Amino acid sequence: MMTTVAIEKVLWVKEGEGISACGKIPDHSEFFQDHFPGFPVLPGVLALEMLKQTAERYLESLPGGSGQHYFLKQIRATRFTKYLRPGDEWESRLQLIQNSGTETTWEAKLYHHNEVAVAAKLTLAKVQNPHSITSA
Repeated sequence: MMTTVAIEKVLWVKEGEGISACGKIPDHSEFFQDHFPGFPVLPGVLALEMLKQTAERYLESLPGGSGQHYFLKQIRATRFTKYLRPGDEWESRLQLIQNSGTETTWEAKLYHHNEVAVAAKLTLAKVQNPHSITSA
């Protein structure tokens, strides 16, 4: 079974403002075997996924948000400034920039020891027909 990186706790949610969540990178995840042997680091795509999941938690907390599905429409201004390694604790902090009802834009940062490890501007869009989502 593959161990994934997941939110362990939502620290705060402020409607119209943003959200913060935290977790810990599992010590023994399969993705560390290839990324990279001898110097395991969290793949950047998983760091971005953690930020996306944080935004989804915010959207789920809104009235009528439960059961909605979102996809990552756009990633911009991405910076990876610090390695995240097995066992590292992290905190995501997302500031809501725009919410049109069908799309949200975020200033998203992932912290390790109060230092920015990953920063990006994310746009999530609501899936219009969630029944068309299939899993592989």
